[in-house]
Amino acid sequence: MKPSLNTQRRRAFCVYMARGFPPEEAARKAGFGAGDCGMQSAALLGDAKVRRSIARLRKELSFGAPASLARAGLERIALGDAAGALPLLSGEGGPASTADLFHVAEVRLPKGGGVEIKFCDRLKALSLLAGLDGGEQNAAGSLLAALARSAQAPADDPRAEDRANG
Repeated sequence: MKPSLNTQRRRAFCVYMARGFPPEEAARKAGFGAGDCGMQSAALLGDAKVRRSIARLRKELSFGAPASLARAGLERIALGDAAGALPLLSGEGGPASTADLFHVAEVRLPKGGGVEIKFCDRLKALSLLAGLDGGEQNAAGSLLAALARSAQAPADDPRAEDRANG
């Protein structure tokens, strides 16, 4: 018998929580509606069965630590949502608020006002992930090299296409 959609979402929520995602992002990624992720995550975390499942999954994930934790962190940097730092830009929130600063490498407050946020390098995270996979490194390495070249080439430079093609 196929598990219900709600059961699948609960399981996905537990997996995302075990991998270190914040509760609201875990609920969103698990397929709960964007408008009620906070309420859903609070309700799910209020369930002892869900908390036990998250604890069990965390224990299983940490069994191969630190390599599995490094992989999970790199996957989150490379493929995750960096919008958690947006409250810093609006001036409404700070690090003590609900901001998810996992993708943030550096925060500066210049003398002239405002906020400068430096994010972790997604291409480097992808490259490191490809290095962890070993055998698939050649195929992934050439793709990552092409992505890196295209990211560095100015869009208005007519020679940019020639450099990207090798």
